[in-house]
Parts: sequence; C-alpha cells; structure tokens
Amino acid sequence: MNRKFIIVNNQQLELLPQKAIYWHETQTLIISDIHLGKASHFRKNGLPIPLESGIEDLRMLEALLLKYKPLRVLLLGDLFHSEWNQEWLLFGALLRKYAAILFELVRGNHDILKAHHYDNLNIRLHEHTLTESGIVFSHEKIKVDECQFSISGHIHPGYKLYGKGRQSLSLPCFYREKNTLIMPAFGKLTGLAYLPSTKYTEIFVVSEDQVHLIK
Repeated sequence: MNRKFIIVNNQQLELLPQKAIYWHETQTLIISDIHLGKASHFRKNGLPIPLESGIEDLRMLEALLLKYKPLRVLLLGDLFHSEWNQEWLLFGALLRKYAAILFELVRGNHDILKAHHYDNLNIRLHEHTLTESGIVFSHEKIKVDECQFSISGHIHPGYKLYGKGRQSLSLPCFYREKNTLIMPAFGKLTGLAYLPSTKYTEIFVVSEDQVHLIK
C-alpha cells in the first residue's frame, strides 16, 4: 500500500491522495482551500463554469469522512470562495448529517462571510492561527520558531513532470521546506503555483490514488 507519512513532534501526519492530511493521534482530517461557491461566483460573472465541480468536492469530503471517521475536520482557510450562495446550503446539509464531527476553520482571505454564517453551522472559527502539539496551522505560510512546525495552504502548490519527449504533466503537491508544509488545494476549481525545488525541499506529488515523494 502506498502511504506517505511525515512525523512532526512525534505526531503522525498521513498525506492523502485526496489532497488532505489525516492526523492520526487526534483523529483530525485537515483540508485547505475548498473554495466552495467558486463555480456559482464565476457563473454570476458570466463564465459558464459547471456547478457540478463544487458538488464533487463535497462528495469527496463525505467519502473521506466515511473512510477515516474523524472526530474533527480542520479547514485551513478559503472554505467558501465569496459571498453566500446555494453551495453553502449544500455544505450545511453535509455538516448536519455529520453533526457529531467538530468542524473548525482558520479564516482565509476568501472567507468573507459574517461570523453568524459559521455560528449557524456550529463551525468553530479561528481568525489567524491555531497551535496544537507545536504545530501552527494557518491559511497563509507564516514564520514559526525552530521548535515548531507550520502547516498552511493558500498557494495551491503544483509540480510539473516531464516525459522523454516534450510532453509534461502538472499535478498538485504537498510542498515541505524545513519546518513548513504547504498543502495542495482540495477544491477542483483552483490553479497551481510552481514553487522552487531546492536541497531543503521535499515534494509529494498527488496522482489519482497515490502520493509520490519526488525529492
């Protein structure tokens, strides 16, 4: 079985091909940058984006809830892309279905909804960071002490693989550099940012059902 773990402060963090992390010791599913409502936002502005993309993201989230049965879901920002729309109702229905699971959100730059929207769904809101077991969770990458470890999202990291010819393939990745880890975007309607590969980095590329350590 292809399973990729990183050990941080004696905590097991499993990198999942669904572009999420499962923190075993606390039974926490960690996700970043779902960008729910992005399809509706684009359609409102005249771009013919299929609404199915947001529904697929929710289906994937539910599949992870069923497989890992977490006690908590930690969302590292950009849960919802813009103003309130119908995809928020779908997300609310999912949360009510799994009411025993605690959902927590570290607010990102796209999380512009008022606090009462989150309160109504019992989402615990953190404005900037959340620190547990020496791990600092945030939306954007921040500088932390040497004894700490930072996990963030926001950038949507990707990696480009090249074949023997001129063909190439771009895939999302987990990007680790020293004591920081940047997560890939969970949502389908997101681009990729290609970050530098150095002697200090580890790049975990995500394919359909596996996570591959490139370097």
